[in-house]
Amino acid sequence: MTKAKTESTPKPAPAPAQPAAHALAGALTKALKLVQTGKHPEAAKALEALAQEAQVLGDWSMKRRAQVYLSLVDSKIHPPKAAAADAITDIQACLNRGETDEAIKLSEKAIKSHPTKGSLHYLQAVAFAQAENADASAESLKKAVELDGDFLFQWFMEPDFNPIRKSPLFAFTEGH
Repeated sequence: MTKAKTESTPKPAPAPAQPAAHALAGALTKALKLVQTGKHPEAAKALEALAQEAQVLGDWSMKRRAQVYLSLVDSKIHPPKAAAADAITDIQACLNRGETDEAIKLSEKAIKSHPTKGSLHYLQAVAFAQAENADASAESLKKAVELDGDFLFQWFMEPDFNPIRKSPLFAFTEGH
């Protein structure tokens, strides 16, 4: 009997390491170390270079990763400025605390910047109502209603108008 030669199936050779991909991974690691140590400007430069190199090499995954980290680093370098206090919230807070004069001042200032914002005129009308200044309140309410008719409903529901509600200055609200 002859022995059959058993040939083992050759195992596939491991794919040769791609030097470019290895270099990109190393560059990403270095950039991330800069981020971790708080060296954000240096990290930004490294990540920008990495994104450009990845694009040249066609490694879109690495380019995207670099861009994501770059975005995060940019937010560390240039943190968003705190939003200016919302005028409507500030005016409402003053009204709730009974700081009528401050609410009027804030509303006048806000209306100069945003004259077509009905809610500012309405809040000003409320502030004048708290001060029992029917003339100014009616004028502000008229403007608010011109800009947004929904403020008429709020006027009917707002208890701060009760002391001046029966003034003939508010006749324009009747029949609506």
